[in-house]
Amino acid sequence: MFTTSKHINKEDTMEKQNDLFDWKHLRLWRMSSAADVWASIVVIVFILLAFGEVYRYNQFAHSQFQTNLIGLISQNPIYILDVSLQILRVVVEGAIYYLVLKSLALGLTMIVETDINYRDKIIEEG
Repeated sequence: MFTTSKHINKEDTMEKQNDLFDWKHLRLWRMSSAADVWASIVVIVFILLAFGEVYRYNQFAHSQFQTNLIGLISQNPIYILDVSLQILRVVVEGAIYYLVLKSLALGLTMIVETDINYRDKIIEEG
């Protein structure tokens, strides 16, 4: 029935530690996880778009010159530069979106971890 102040302080510390991860942290952590998943999806989508550029040029070669892309490149070698630059444009655009989403995910995770560590330090000192 009688409790010591040490026992009460330990319970208070446990309750404070359970309160470290509140709804704000959970919301930020979910946004971070979503940005991380979207970054992976963006990579897949832009790889498919790069293959789409090759397909588009193949269709262009078939409709305009009645040949495939390899035949078009062998007739006019300048088209290899055009196809390469278009693929590079799509890849760079995808890389930019990927880096922005990954940095957003990392930044939000760092905010959550920093705040939890700061609160934990205050509880340990206090």
